[in-house]
Amino acid sequence: MPDNQWDAMLAAAASEVLETMFFTEVYGPAPVAEPEAEPRLAVRLSFAGSPSGALTLSASAAAAQALAANFLAPEQDGALPAAQLAAVVSELANMICGSLLSRVATEAHFRLSSPEVAPADAVCPPGAPSQSLDLGEGAIDLWLDLEPHAV
Repeated sequence: MPDNQWDAMLAAAASEVLETMFFTEVYGPAPVAEPEAEPRLAVRLSFAGSPSGALTLSASAAAAQALAANFLAPEQDGALPAAQLAAVVSELANMICGSLLSRVATEAHFRLSSPEVAPADAVCPPGAPSQSLDLGEGAIDLWLDLEPHAV
């Protein structure tokens, strides 16, 4: 499958999940930020099937806080603990990956790993299917690391 098809499916899957489960609007592509401009939280989720690979989601600190607040609806205002942010960003990655894989035309069943926190400085490899999305209160970056026969 061509990368641009993966890019489009990734954008559609992310938008659907963000809007329906996190009550968050996607304002379009995120502006290019300087590396290390702000702290980020990254998670990685592997999937096996046809195709196999991994999805990485990296969220700015502001986006992670906003997403967690929308998803959890805490009773008190203020910053949420790091463990809660990681759990919410992990669940977001899991939902986006599931939505993405449901769009793949295949008879195969997929097995997804549990999302795991990735290094905060994780970066998208050149040429990988990817999306950077502006959520208004920060941005998220998504990219796929597909096994070679999948691309």
